Amino acid sequence: MRKVDPINSYPRFHPAAILFVGLLIAQVVAVIQVYLSNPGLHKTMTAISEAGYLAVPNPVVMSSLQSFWTAFWGGWFFTISIGAGVSLAGMAAGWIWSRLFLRSRPALFVWTAVWGGLLLVSNWHGPAVFPTLYLVLTAPAIFWLTAKLTPRASIKAGAKLDWLHLAPIPILALLWFPQLDADLFMDLRDNLLLSNHLGEKISHYYYRYTLYPAKSFKSLDQKIIRTCRLDDLSSPGLKRQLAEKLLANDYLPMPDIPGANLIITRAGPNLVFRDGDRQVLNVKTAQFLARPQQTLQRYSAQRDRHRALRQFSFLSLLMGFPVLVYLVLHAILYYPAAFIFSRKAASLTASALCLMIGLLVLFYFQANRSRNIRVENIHEALVSQSVSRRVAALKTIRRKGLRVADFSSYPQLLKSPHPSERYWLVVAMAIDRSQATFSDLVGFLEDENINVRCMALQALGRQKNPQAIKIVLAKLKTSHDWYAQVYAYRALRSLGWKQKRLS
Repeated sequence: MRKVDPINSYPRFHPAAILFVGLLIAQVVAVIQVYLSNPGLHKTMTAISEAGYLAVPNPVVMSSLQSFWTAFWGGWFFTISIGAGVSLAGMAAGWIWSRLFLRSRPALFVWTAVWGGLLLVSNWHGPAVFPTLYLVLTAPAIFWLTAKLTPRASIKAGAKLDWLHLAPIPILALLWFPQLDADLFMDLRDNLLLSNHLGEKISHYYYRYTLYPAKSFKSLDQKIIRTCRLDDLSSPGLKRQLAEKLLANDYLPMPDIPGANLIITRAGPNLVFRDGDRQVLNVKTAQFLARPQQTLQRYSAQRDRHRALRQFSFLSLLMGFPVLVYLVLHAILYYPAAFIFSRKAASLTASALCLMIGLLVLFYFQANRSRNIRVENIHEALVSQSVSRRVAALKTIRRKGLRVADFSSYPQLLKSPHPSERYWLVVAMAIDRSQATFSDLVGFLEDENINVRCMALQALGRQKNPQAIKIVLAKLKTSHDWYAQVYAYRALRSLGWKQKRLS
């Protein structure tokens, strides 16, 4: 074991180095997960397209499913969410075991039991290979590294001071907590991403690559198109009834497709719902025909093996990702300071600077976060020099159900250079069913920002104008953006369009 000078007992390595190892392991698993998922999706979408149905993603995007790089870049979504969460949990467990429990064996047994419990939860609804791999490969490695690289001398020499290095994390968490509401993520996007060039690049990356990993662990109920087979149904009338109900819920009957998301067979008066060879549900035929959506939701829930993974992914984004950003920023500030100060002083300096940066970002976010605007002040707010005030006015227009085109500033709003402002303008336009507003929304389908394009598609769906079907269909078939295609498909369904049955 390396000896540590009690005067300068902070270890030479930075915790971000351990975190990097965990992220690297998670990235390997994530790339494999997405890479193995993509060909299956490509095969299914190709079969759907060849059968005469509308496929999402369309053939323009379909070719990217066979690329290694889409799996590589898409895998980063799992890496910075699940990978960061598992790595940070392993680091915390290793640090607590070393510093607080002084590496006692009973405490190690407790941590092992917790780890085993997480494995059990992850596989509760059936074997879940990749959630298991994240826990089996990443967590023990990071736990061992954290404990191994924590010098015994520093356990006693610096245990009290170490809390100062971590203090900014709970302080910033408590200060940010009041900001947590239903609009937090939207406001973060508007004020920290869409307000600058670098943020727009990050947003573009998110919307370009995250559907590849998302498809690999979504439940059936979260997918927009599913495939099904109707086997051993001797009654043509029943088969036709089932096909109509399934098509209405975006389950496409395809008799010859392998690996269908749902297989329905007959067992006397009942229908058997199968996932491959596994029976999932056995329901009365009349019950399904009366309430198909509820039955299909039950089927989706009972075959869902990645529910725990999705929940952990969300928690990791909410809590783990900010800590990941903190540690990376801390390392960036620590190493230059280490050339001037002792290692402990450099670490404390980096912690203080991280706290200051976190506070500055919080103050900036609060200052620019849109506030409620009273109806009588909307006109004044729409001509304000403040983007956040104009956005707040647009949100009030949408919430109150007012026609944004009635305001004199409407022509100027259509030409806004700010993506967040155009986004909320399009959202507000959705309730206006006039032909002029319809034409303006169609123009936003060519907006340079994908968020705005997606909202334009959603708004066209909400306007219920039948003219939009042909326009949205054409956009879906030619779009290079998978995310926009999802919104286009949902818009079509809102407009009353349905997939056609096989002849």
